[in-house]
Amino acid sequence: MSIGKRLFWVTRILILNLLLCIAYSWRLWFDFEGLPQVPIVDFLPALLPLIQKIVLAVALTYLLVVFLYPKSRLPLGIGVILLILIGAQDWNRIQPWFVQSAGMLTLLIPYQRLYRKYEPLEYIDLAFRISLVGFYFWAGVFKLNPAFNEYVVPYVVYPLTSYLTTFKTEIYAISALFPYFEILFALGILIPKISKYSVVGLIGCHAIIIILLGPLGLSTNAIVWIWNLAMIATLWLGIGKTSPIYSAKFWFKNNRITWFALSLFTILPALNFSNLYNKSTAFEIYSGTNYVANLKMPLTGVQEISPAIEAHSYKYNDSLFIKTYDLYIKEYNLPPNPDPKVIARLEQEFIRKMN
Repeated sequence: MSIGKRLFWVTRILILNLLLCIAYSWRLWFDFEGLPQVPIVDFLPALLPLIQKIVLAVALTYLLVVFLYPKSRLPLGIGVILLILIGAQDWNRIQPWFVQSAGMLTLLIPYQRLYRKYEPLEYIDLAFRISLVGFYFWAGVFKLNPAFNEYVVPYVVYPLTSYLTTFKTEIYAISALFPYFEILFALGILIPKISKYSVVGLIGCHAIIIILLGPLGLSTNAIVWIWNLAMIATLWLGIGKTSPIYSAKFWFKNNRITWFALSLFTILPALNFSNLYNKSTAFEIYSGTNYVANLKMPLTGVQEISPAIEAHSYKYNDSLFIKTYDLYIKEYNLPPNPDPKVIARLEQEFIRKMN
């Protein structure tokens, strides 16, 4: 398959992933009753709900047309920018699947122009491959901590250990190697001789995740099932049947927007070590350190609680507690943004909204 066709299918898979994930978590995007928003830029107010709904509807319709009618020549960038604008209205919309798909689509924005002008595509193709390396590399690195083995592994592999009780220790030991495999497979897709095998390894990782978190396993966080299926298709159709091709021209042939998007996957996640970057944008996924605290606010100032929130709250002494994770995963079909700074701002927004 030619580079042009591979990037063509990658673009459509990424668009489809965004459309399906947003559709599954539609309440977070279209329902503004009761749940406050936390804009990523705290000194700018969020857009009015009606404006958000209109812009989001336009963005989704636009991307759907691009997906269904590839010959329409509609610029991909318009839909991506509009969607990012709406995502930026609330940190809880900035999910790893959103950052990964929107970031890679941003990286591929110049692809349409290059393809139509019959210009070389190997440079943007290599940039896309490197973005995948960065994504898997940082996802693996942030799992290298004691909490991953202590909390995440026992929880995720429970469908196995509940049946294979005599092999629990062995299953835990093998599962503890998952971050190392993730990192090695990520780096492996840059090495021509083992690239295809590394892709198969990553596809295997996604298949295991779907089995363990899906209907046959824990049956939780269903939006991750969609995302993992999309990543399997992206890996196989995007780079699964080819090896990387290197050229010194890569460094000055790519568009600025491609370099900007590439930094989201390669350089910026490192800021997460200094708490200068958001956990979701750094692809810190199932790391064991993403503890989401319950929201707490004084009862004296609470005047009204929406039914959706009340179902996931409880009172203790003179305070009202909201079970943050349960609220988002059960009412909005996705987990909240786990970054402590976002949770602290969300708590303040709840206090302000309820008083």
